[in-house]
Amino acid sequence: MSCNSNPAQQFAAQTERIHRFLDQVTKKLIVMSGKGGVGKSTVAANLAVTLSQQGYQVGLLDVDVHGPSIAGLLDLNDLPLLTDREQIYPIEYSPTLKVVTIQGLLDKPDDPIICRGPAKITMIRQFLGDVDWGPLDFLIIDSPPGTGDEPLTIAQTVTGCQAVIVTTPQEIALADVRKSIQFCRKVNLPIAGIIENMSGFVCPTCGSRHDIFKSGGGEKTAAAAGLPFLGRLPIDPAIVTAGDSGKAIAGLHNQTQTDMQHLVDQLLQQLGNPTPTETGLLKIAVPTDNGNLGERFGHSAVFSIISAQKGQIVQQEELTPPPKPGAIPGWLAEQGCHTVIAGGLGEAARIKLAELGIKVICGAPAATPEQLTLRYLRGELIASTPAASRTSPASSCQDCNHT
Repeated sequence: MSCNSNPAQQFAAQTERIHRFLDQVTKKLIVMSGKGGVGKSTVAANLAVTLSQQGYQVGLLDVDVHGPSIAGLLDLNDLPLLTDREQIYPIEYSPTLKVVTIQGLLDKPDDPIICRGPAKITMIRQFLGDVDWGPLDFLIIDSPPGTGDEPLTIAQTVTGCQAVIVTTPQEIALADVRKSIQFCRKVNLPIAGIIENMSGFVCPTCGSRHDIFKSGGGEKTAAAAGLPFLGRLPIDPAIVTAGDSGKAIAGLHNQTQTDMQHLVDQLLQQLGNPTPTETGLLKIAVPTDNGNLGERFGHSAVFSIISAQKGQIVQQEELTPPPKPGAIPGWLAEQGCHTVIAGGLGEAARIKLAELGIKVICGAPAATPEQLTLRYLRGELIASTPAASRTSPASSCQDCNHT
């Protein structure tokens, strides 16, 4: 992204940007596994969502170049990463969770990424130094399994990072976890704890428990290595259904959701229970008609202006917009609005709102402004792609074989 023509100068300038960004992040975590198929990405995504729902500002970075899963798990496959000449802009999952994944650079979701180690290192550095993350309480990094280029690059680049290692209970997975533990110790990467995933299956019909992959192996491995054990997640068909539909475990409202919250509580305790950053009020505008979402943005007689903080509505007022529809975007900016939730929205209004820095949720379902706002705060409504001057990066993954 630098204008410098000298590669060494470009590298040094990017390194400085990486350090400036990392200085704005309170806690950095890389989620690792010794082998594939243990549910590492599911754990990473749900750690990020759960922390963000507790008021923390969270960035979720997927550095699994060849098998990115985060976009699918959070229903972000159709949202591209956007850029101007200087920065990449993360995808906003919710007001407190930003996501960056190589999936956001692909023209087609099933396109493969074919590149070698140096290109992967370059991409990871870009996603750290050239992304407009802003200040974060947590940076959660989803790494591919094993101890290759990606986790090594994170260990060497992200100062102050700690590892969360995910395993399943069977011995073949635990053997690989022990390799991950030794990797972390050799590269001086502290380990925040171990999570045992797929720990027992509870039959949804009869309620009986079956230890398909055994149980307790993760806890024993943690104890043998002198590491914190953060908890277990079961084999739950609801997790598969939620992941395939882009939903978080936090929305399950069952024992699995309780187990996930326990993991987060244990992790926060290990990290010293950091306090969420005070981020001020978020103002959300919703055009209304008879108490529900109005169908036509520019012709609504009333706008609900809702103030929210840390995932909760703290104030709501009903205001009359200017009579000319073209004046409404500027009027909303004067009210201090950050986001608009609308049913239908014309292209001119969308462009003007984007130019004013107001995020747009378009095509929202019929509901009250309060219901829509709470859904947005939970990450169930996703911001539309801005239509202003940002363009999709043609070559943001430098040295890879795709655009």
